[in-house]
Amino acid sequence: MKALYFPSLLFILGSVLLLPAATPASAPIPETELQAVAPKILRVGFSSRILSDIDPRDAQVAMELWTKELSRSMGIRTVPQTVIFKNTADLLAAVKKGELTIVSLPAVDYLKIRDEVRITPSVVSSSNAGKGRQFILLVRRDSGIRTVADLRGKTVLILPATKNEVSHLWLDVLMMREGNRDRSSFLRQVKEATSASQAIMALFFRQTDAAIVSRGAFETAMDLNPQIGSQLTVISESKSLLGDITCIPDSVNDKLKLSIEYAALHLHERAIGRQIFTLFKIDRTIPYQPSYLSGVSDLLKEHGRLRANSFKREQ
Repeated sequence: MKALYFPSLLFILGSVLLLPAATPASAPIPETELQAVAPKILRVGFSSRILSDIDPRDAQVAMELWTKELSRSMGIRTVPQTVIFKNTADLLAAVKKGELTIVSLPAVDYLKIRDEVRITPSVVSSSNAGKGRQFILLVRRDSGIRTVADLRGKTVLILPATKNEVSHLWLDVLMMREGNRDRSSFLRQVKEATSASQAIMALFFRQTDAAIVSRGAFETAMDLNPQIGSQLTVISESKSLLGDITCIPDSVNDKLKLSIEYAALHLHERAIGRQIFTLFKIDRTIPYQPSYLSGVSDLLKEHGRLRANSFKREQ
């Protein structure tokens, strides 16, 4: 997979460098007004957690392309710069210092820091919101497993927590609802799969007892192989749990903020934008709606409440 990924980046990089700058025909802010409030450096910060399944060097190139194309789409003369933060604390510090114009991070991280820093959610990718972002607990129809309680002593496959923390929080909640403070006291083993397709196929071929993946991934697998739908079934599902979110610090000028949002929402209309989105399996970006965060917010609250109750019972 990575052997195909890096040449694609080089192709896009070459294309970007050959294209002339262009201003969207229907940009919301006149170029002269926008240039007056544009920063000398358009610095975009990305959490490494949203890029954890990509080689760091490839991720850096891809994010630099994204930043450059966004700047180009806005039609302003500025130096685009990308910073990938290895931890949320460093990203938070950069925002507090006013060093970033745009911030992209996991929604769960945003909820954890939103009371400490003034940033406002702006856009999300269409694939990171909605029904496709429900997480589901899958088992084989012939396994005899019908409820979460039936998983005692079984093995569950799940995606790595680095990029999929919400699915791990949901698994913890499922365990605590059964009266177990941690997984080890209920499940025989929790193993991480490198991809949703790997987890689904491992379950299909009886290499695990259960798997947690997104509904979107499961539906894609069923489209490719209808037998998966006939042999696997869902015994529990989460609310829609937003993935990544792009925010703009409140300190950013309103005209600049409006222009950033416009450019981001229309990036898929440009050939280079579509190719960049394809690399990250994104169709397009859509405006943020407060309801998109409700699933993750409710999950964090329930996780905290159940964890507190389990500690009380042990005292």
